[in-house]
Amino acid sequence: MATRSVALPAGAWMPTSDIASWSSAQLQVKQSSGAVPSPRWLEWLFDDTTDEHIVTHFVMPSSYSSTPVLLIYYKCTSATTGTAAFEARMSAVSDGDATDMDADAFATVNTGSATVPATAGYMDVISVALTNADSVNGGDHLIVCLNRDVSADSVTGDLEVIGCDLQYADS
Repeated sequence: MATRSVALPAGAWMPTSDIASWSSAQLQVKQSSGAVPSPRWLEWLFDDTTDEHIVTHFVMPSSYSSTPVLLIYYKCTSATTGTAAFEARMSAVSDGDATDMDADAFATVNTGSATVPATAGYMDVISVALTNADSVNGGDHLIVCLNRDVSADSVTGDLEVIGCDLQYADS
């Protein structure tokens, strides 16, 4: 078995907000302070006082076998100490499921955390083992929700998510 991944850059995610208080992170275009022309990229800003969410969806590759892990690439706007924490949820629907997608729900939450880099702006990766994966199979329509878990997080200031990779074992 080999490890494969589905790249989920910042542009693959969508904002989310509803009356059940699922506040959305904010998307921004970031530009390097280096000489012009300088690199630019998209990133999601996650607040330090409110759980904010983003979602993405795709079809799980047919080679999927097991063991999904979400790798979250992030950096801090200003913090140089503390623990960053994220939650991820999944909703999988298979062809032929007796599930109305319009009434589907997310599986139980998965969590991950890491000590932030000692220099603001340095990229780090948080790994979230998706043990609650909603019985996902290859070919399933998959929705992934990501949020900063401010109740388990001790970082002051925004966390900037530049993208994720969904890794899995293939068949």
